[in-house]
Amino acid sequence: MASASHPFLTGNENRPSSARLDDDDKDYIKALGFVQKRYPAETTIVDHGQHADRVFIIESGWGCISHNLAGGQRQILDFALKGDVVLPHSFPGAAPETFVAQTDLAVFEASNKMFALAVAKSPRIASLFLETLVLQRALVAQHLTNVGRRSALTRTAHLLLELRTRLERVGSATHNGYSCPLTQYDLADALGLTPIHVNRMLRELRERKLLEFRQGHVRMLDREGVARFADFDDRHVDN
Repeated sequence: MASASHPFLTGNENRPSSARLDDDDKDYIKALGFVQKRYPAETTIVDHGQHADRVFIIESGWGCISHNLAGGQRQILDFALKGDVVLPHSFPGAAPETFVAQTDLAVFEASNKMFALAVAKSPRIASLFLETLVLQRALVAQHLTNVGRRSALTRTAHLLLELRTRLERVGSATHNGYSCPLTQYDLADALGLTPIHVNRMLRELRERKLLEFRQGHVRMLDREGVARFADFDDRHVDN
């Protein structure tokens, strides 16, 4: 299942990439056959192995895309955020991953067939689809590098910076912080660490006065410093 942070494009081709989904966007999406739906937090929307005949554009909330392992373990592959497109990699077959509503989640939803027709008749949808694939490849490359080569401390900082950049470009974060519903267990499953290790990494980042994550809010104490420390280049997100 692929997701990518890219706000929906409107008829104004000069609209900045950080723009939100406005009423015109939503009307246009619905006119193409997408239906608005809401899922409560912790709802499994698409399960691993399930026939995946749906495509989603996230209107609000957080989703989680993961690969679930035997014994109850999981590897979180990505978080689906506002403006993201979520679609099965094996389109139109069985879903290789699980898509869950991390929080209450509002989406625009369509069948694979309806989405394919929308791509065929709408250059804007086609552009969004292609940019989704390009951005997803960039995100996957960074996530693999996180797990394979970056230290635990660096990968923790890198993921939190990536989420801030993705949220800022759709108007859901400020220059210095953002609301974050993730638990240390969620971060552990995304980073390939244990929750105890994540706790230590967050404490060290705070003690170094780089960033802090408290009471559901991530605050950049030294945005430039933490970006240098994590070797974070936002061009893989903000393109």
